[in-house]
Amino acid sequence: MHIRNWVLLPMLACSISLSAQDKSPIKFGKVSPADFSVTIPAFDSGAHAVILADIGRSSVVGNDKGGFGYEFERKMRVYIVDQNGVDAGKFEIPVYQSQSSNMEEEISSLKGISYNLEAGKIVETKLESKEVFTQKISKSLSYKKFSMPQLKAGTLFELTYKIKSDYLFEFRPWEFQGDYPCLWSEYNVEIPEYHDFVYLKQGYLPWSIEKSDQTSRTYLIRDNTGAGQSGSFTLTAMANQKRWVIKDVPSIKEELYTTTIDNHRSKIDFQLSSIRYPNQVPILVMEDWNKVTTDLMKNDQFGSQVDKNNGWLDDIIKPVLGNATDPVEKTRRLFVYVRDNYKCTQNGMYTTTTLKDVVKTKSGNVADLNLLLLAMLRHEKIESYPVILSTRSHGITNEVYPLLDRFNYVVCAALIGENDYIMDASVPDLGFNKMPSKCYNGHARVLTAATVPIRLDADSLLERKVTLVTVQSDGKKFEATVQDNLGYMESTSRRGEIRESGQNSLLEKIKKSYGSEMQVDNLTIDSLKMLEQPIKLSYNLHFNTENEDLVYINPVMAEGYKENPFKAANRRYPVEIPYRIDQMYIFSMNVPDGYKVDDLPKSTRVMFNGDEGMFEYLISAENGLIQMRCRLKLEKATFQPDEYNSLRDFFGFVVKKQQEQIVLKKN
Repeated sequence: MHIRNWVLLPMLACSISLSAQDKSPIKFGKVSPADFSVTIPAFDSGAHAVILADIGRSSVVGNDKGGFGYEFERKMRVYIVDQNGVDAGKFEIPVYQSQSSNMEEEISSLKGISYNLEAGKIVETKLESKEVFTQKISKSLSYKKFSMPQLKAGTLFELTYKIKSDYLFEFRPWEFQGDYPCLWSEYNVEIPEYHDFVYLKQGYLPWSIEKSDQTSRTYLIRDNTGAGQSGSFTLTAMANQKRWVIKDVPSIKEELYTTTIDNHRSKIDFQLSSIRYPNQVPILVMEDWNKVTTDLMKNDQFGSQVDKNNGWLDDIIKPVLGNATDPVEKTRRLFVYVRDNYKCTQNGMYTTTTLKDVVKTKSGNVADLNLLLLAMLRHEKIESYPVILSTRSHGITNEVYPLLDRFNYVVCAALIGENDYIMDASVPDLGFNKMPSKCYNGHARVLTAATVPIRLDADSLLERKVTLVTVQSDGKKFEATVQDNLGYMESTSRRGEIRESGQNSLLEKIKKSYGSEMQVDNLTIDSLKMLEQPIKLSYNLHFNTENEDLVYINPVMAEGYKENPFKAANRRYPVEIPYRIDQMYIFSMNVPDGYKVDDLPKSTRVMFNGDEGMFEYLISAENGLIQMRCRLKLEKATFQPDEYNSLRDFFGFVVKKQQEQIVLKKN
């Protein structure tokens, strides 16, 4: 053999290896007994099912409506590890049907097979068409629902289906990350040069493969929409091909302090921005914020009613304002009127009825109420604007691209002098110029003529709470007075509970927090009706020790952290607390006659990430008096994944310290 051949052999082997790594290791439709030997991945060792491969492809094609649509195809193979993983075989596929046009979607080639290895032989069970059900959600949306057959521990199943869609504006997104680990997740798209799409990638996992290419395509377009007439033509264009692969994708599960898990799963979304046909003026599909604002303010379900000649509001507004002339006071009175006299039925960014009907029924959704307030303010010549946003559980919005479907909430902003006042009249227990914590979700938009972006960040909120506990004891009976100065967000929540269920419900909740060994009574609530102010609670505690030789008392009582809120060993997305916190707890107790302090927790003070937080626990026993001060502060509300372990350790220390007890020993 020539030296040249010896050199080429390792190069050829390397090329074959790289080629193999570039493709999914799964050959769909071919299952052997060896395929059932699936190893649970080490990066997700608790998995109940493993997706071995999930591959999607979307290609823009000519349709029979005189334009373009797309075809989507999906193939996947899944292994069921144990009985808890059978839900991986449950599917709901959305299918759309327009009520205002001839646009539609059609699912075809739906094929599912479950494979079980029995006595060394593979037994196949096919998904029957009668096992696929259609659930109609609305006039335009249905779900194809089914479960793969014969699923149990050790089952392999494969699923393939195709969707033909006319909804080019709703190009199929792809989720690389879901409830189960996936060893190979791949998405391919092919889009002709006529269509410009914005690719919106989210998540924290890097691409294993990312490739772009081009090829020449001929598109056949038919027009069968005419009355008894039809025609067709072809277009030849370059098609842009893109391919994304992520290997070894861990599952993602919602944990405590998460706005919504959909913000963090690795996925790719598409937004059609423009259409550029040969020898034609480009069609701008994705408009800028100023155009979107103009359209919204003309929309019958948004702004058009606000700027009408609403002279009929005179009779409502005059008695509300009385003799008020100051614009801030007028704004406050109008806000209080809407808040206290109208019932909010649900969230929503668009109105459900006319403003006159809202006034008549005294109810409406968030948009109905807040746009009514806006109309009243503008009626009084107070400069005011709607503010659109997305609530924390709905997901984040995009500051660059005006994607309105990502917004679900509207509030009202008044600009008076040098000050801005943002109001949400849909929350019964919320004060003037206050916002519920669910609205602090980052980017929001003030719909002025120039459309101003603002930030409503959780880091801008501070929830400060101070608790004072004073204990008196004779060694047998312990009586304590507790004063709780709540933070504003907790105060709003407590007001809601009391409004819905009465004051006794709050008392029962407090009793439950202390357990059956303590009695709670004499609950009083200060500032309950002063909605701009936080609530102050006070109550008494009683508990007995039966004249024991050793008495154990946890000075933090019910206010401390009983367990670490961060249980997961690792977290691959941010911790999103609704606000910054500053919790102060002050405890004092006399040492009962006949007892002495036998053991006392040690004082400590620790910092978190430099100046981003702190915890102190200072305690002393002098002259028959035990005094303790415990304080926990976090100077920010959002922590990135690389900060998670230190945050978890920090709270682990807090929990352990707050469980330490004072030991009193009888002389």
